[in-house]
Order: sequence, then C-alpha cells, then structure tokens
Amino acid sequence: MGWFGRKRDPQDANEMLRRYNDAEAARLAGLANGTSADAARPSFSAAGSVAEFAVEDVFTITGRGQVATGTVSSGVLHVGDAVTVHRGASEVAVSEITGIEMFRKKANEATVGTMAGLLLRGKLDIARGDVIRARSSA
Repeated sequence: MGWFGRKRDPQDANEMLRRYNDAEAARLAGLANGTSADAARPSFSAAGSVAEFAVEDVFTITGRGQVATGTVSSGVLHVGDAVTVHRGASEVAVSEITGIEMFRKKANEATVGTMAGLLLRGKLDIARGDVIRARSSA
C-alpha cells in the first residue's frame, strides 16, 4: 500500500555513536570558543557535577512505586538521593530514589553511561524525554 505508517528500522548503533560523537565535538568546540548554546546552563566542576538521567520509559509497580528507565548521562545517582524531574526548562516534580536496578540486578548507584531503572517514591508526572537530576545538597 505504501510506506506511510510503517515502523522504521532501529537506528544502527555505529551510526548513533557517530552522530553522538559529532554532536559532542561541536558542543565542546562551542564551549572552547565561548559561543555554545549551553552557555546559559550552569557549569560545574567534575567533583561537583550534577547527576542527570534521561528518561526513556515509565511504568508503575503496584505496591512499590514508579519506575523510570533510561540512561545516566552525567554524574552518579545513588539510592536515597533527592531528585527533581525536569521537562524542558521547568521543574515538574520532586522525589527520592528508593531503588536502582540494572538488567536483573539491584545496585546502590548508577554511573555515567549505565542503563538503569530508577524506583521513585510517590506518583509523579514523568514522561519519555524528561530529565531526572539529583538535587544539590548546598
């Protein structure tokens, strides 16, 4: 009948990595030149960097809470960390990480690049594309 409405093939991992590397190279070049679009974003030292988690999917476990699955994009998230959920430039919700699980194993922390599920306290308004950030302790 046609190509409309058909599901696209998943993106090739090598192509995805190449695009990510190109985007990071452009971002870092912009930072070095001082012309980055991220200039409004606060900068942190490596020791005090804010942990961020990109949400890919959300579901609820009855009796346990809400689970956000995705990838840690910066920093380290720990069980017990207070977190905020951001959609665009606005803060949507505040919660706490009550559990971390990575491919059928429980963990106490999730580091950069780790795909994980974060069990969050309470019923939150979370959607794909949101960013979960650890709240600063200062």
